[in-house]
Amino acid sequence: MDGFNLSDQKRGKGLISMLTAGLSLYLTAAMWTEFNSALSGLLGPSMGVVIGTLVFLVFQSNKNEKEFTQGGNYITSEATTIIRDENGQLRQVESLIEKGRNPAFFIGFVYLMIVIMSELSWSDLLS
Repeated sequence: MDGFNLSDQKRGKGLISMLTAGLSLYLTAAMWTEFNSALSGLLGPSMGVVIGTLVFLVFQSNKNEKEFTQGGNYITSEATTIIRDENGQLRQVESLIEKGRNPAFFIGFVYLMIVIMSELSWSDLLS
């Protein structure tokens, strides 16, 4: 792969990835708490946890299977694409995304607002 520089591909992605992972963990925990509360009220605490765990495992398994097998070309970087060259071989090449333009501060602010609005409206996970 001519001109492929891994350090260019990862510039600015680490912080955004960490912020996205943190938001995903928060929303998963908050929704899991709400789901378990609803099941506990309906079926009792023990049965609610068993059913909730089974539903979560089936959902997560199906989600992972779809995500990693869809089209067979899982790309971890938005700055690269897979193309077919003149010989019919698949190659990973850089796309036209400008390097170093990841708006980490803006994304962090949006994620913080999502957490604050969730806490104010429906989730009591942090309070």
